[in-house]
Amino acid sequence: MIPGFFKRLKSSSEPPTICVINGDDAAPEVVRPTVEVLRLLAPDMRFVEALSGREASERYGDTFPDETRKAIDAATCTLFGASGGPSRPILWYLRWGKETYVNVRPVRWCPGYHSPMLHPQRIDYVIVRDNLEGMYPPREGDIAELDALSSSSSWWQAHPRGKRGAYALRICTDEQMYRLAVAACELAMFRQAAGYPGCVTLAAKYSILPRTDGLLRAIVEETVRSYPSLSYQEFLIDDLARRLIASPETLDVVVLSNEHGDILADVASGSIGGLGLSPSACFGGHYAYFEPVHGSAPDLAGEGIINPTAMMLSGAMMLAYLGYTEQAQRLERAIEQTYREGVSLTRDQGGGASTIEFVEAVVGAIVSMK
Repeated sequence: MIPGFFKRLKSSSEPPTICVINGDDAAPEVVRPTVEVLRLLAPDMRFVEALSGREASERYGDTFPDETRKAIDAATCTLFGASGGPSRPILWYLRWGKETYVNVRPVRWCPGYHSPMLHPQRIDYVIVRDNLEGMYPPREGDIAELDALSSSSSWWQAHPRGKRGAYALRICTDEQMYRLAVAACELAMFRQAAGYPGCVTLAAKYSILPRTDGLLRAIVEETVRSYPSLSYQEFLIDDLARRLIASPETLDVVVLSNEHGDILADVASGSIGGLGLSPSACFGGHYAYFEPVHGSAPDLAGEGIINPTAMMLSGAMMLAYLGYTEQAQRLERAIEQTYREGVSLTRDQGGGASTIEFVEAVVGAIVSMK
């Protein structure tokens, strides 16, 4: 699943250490059983749980205590649940503090997924998203602060001088856009070797934002040219939104900005059957963390019914990153088998199983493969 570009290079015989952060609301209900499944598959891995959010505040008086920061820094990588607010400073640290610059979100339908699409079997692509720049983290202020810029010719359509309101700042650097482009190309090469088309698709609003989205467009296109076996296509972002539904089979590796990727990854998740099915991983030059696409699901907290599929698939991505390729494939196959059988599916997928019942079915499938 993860190409060599993202794979951790083992510099010693020491087994990896994974920092486990449960997150907020219902997130711990999928993190804890996922860790047990990962222990079953790779018993030599070491898991260290670090407190976050409300639990950390109760013990340390801080939602992101020094003890948790040290645990993250000492670990090989982090397995993160989801943030509903209290754990957000930790997520910010994992992204910007550890400079995990690219977010990889696979989008693939499997038989048994409760998709609203007529032909969901056509959906099998990967979103490669900028994880550091664009409009995140938020840089906002009072619109009066822009008075000094309002004489610029770039304001000819909407002059803000004298108006009341707020603004948000969008950042796009050459360095980050190039790293994003290289990551997309390396992933496309990896997929091409596995039988995929080897096509990089750039989508942005370059027609209206030539200085930012236009920069991303130019850098991605130029980078793809240095990979002769790859093909390239580009669409305006609103056209891509349509294509995610109308013609997903035309997509292989899709490159998106931070905010566009954040939004359209949820659309993509909806097309295969919901947020509970979508994993993700964030990679940097020296660190990585793994989390489901979905949020902390406060409405499901304590109910024992949240779908753990996205969390377990994120765990499979982590196994691959750490070099446990065979174990990652076994976990993926066990999840696919559970959906094909359709006996132990959670409520969001049309079944009546609890979170733990679904996990037990996956464990049974893993054991049967031995």
